[in-house]
Amino acid sequence: MLENSRYYWVMLVILIGSLALVESCRSKGREEVEPIDSTALSTCILLTEKVNDILLRSYEYDTTRHLERILEYTGIQPGNKVIKRYTFEYDSKYKLVRIRETNLAVKDNSFIYELDYGSNSRLSTIRPFRVYNSGPKLEDSLKIVYGANNRISEVKSKTGLISKWEYDTAANVKKCLIRKPFSQTDSLIAEYGSYDDKVNIYAFSEGMQLVNLLSGRPHSRRNPLVYVTGGQSVEASYQYNFKRVPTQAVLKFKSSNNVLRETVFSYELNCK
Repeated sequence: MLENSRYYWVMLVILIGSLALVESCRSKGREEVEPIDSTALSTCILLTEKVNDILLRSYEYDTTRHLERILEYTGIQPGNKVIKRYTFEYDSKYKLVRIRETNLAVKDNSFIYELDYGSNSRLSTIRPFRVYNSGPKLEDSLKIVYGANNRISEVKSKTGLISKWEYDTAANVKKCLIRKPFSQTDSLIAEYGSYDDKVNIYAFSEGMQLVNLLSGRPHSRRNPLVYVTGGQSVEASYQYNFKRVPTQAVLKFKSSNNVLRETVFSYELNCK
């Protein structure tokens, strides 16, 4: 996998945890199936995300409220502008089959992600293509591995790079790990101490959950409260709407030299 690829599992600061990518209602053989948790679901969709009152992402939907497009901005003033665009393609039954990531700021750093599903309708493989002027070129094949309760436990690149996640009994991520090619040990990337009991901010769309996964961010049922990532400890506090979905997240970052930094994320929602 190329180092600059979107799918190289660069572990960014995890703004908000997410839901599971796949929920299953029927058991197959002895497979353990996670029950649907209605308290982790919502009829709200996300319209915009802002960081310190500056637009970071905007979301567009079709008439059935399925996510069609995301515009991602620099999140910096002055001159805040669109730097990336995601579009989402579905089959006739609204199963997500393709994500297009168009990088408007960096040449030859756009991708198409083809999604393959197994006989049980679970996501099985992601095939990333880098887009050049001459057309798309296949660059990798990412195998999805599931653990207990149908949670994604590993994503394996054909290069040998493996991203791994461990979960608690409430289906929230406890640890994020990575194993580099030719290594026999895992490296800890992030560790989570606690979560709230509300609805995850990205519960509205499998497409956004997959965008997060392509950045190495797996999905949890709830929103994280305390965690450590990138050499920083993070404490998060939230404000919620009447549907128990966050409308604001205040993240306090503390680095190893005890420097404290606070960032405020705000979310515009549309709820039925």
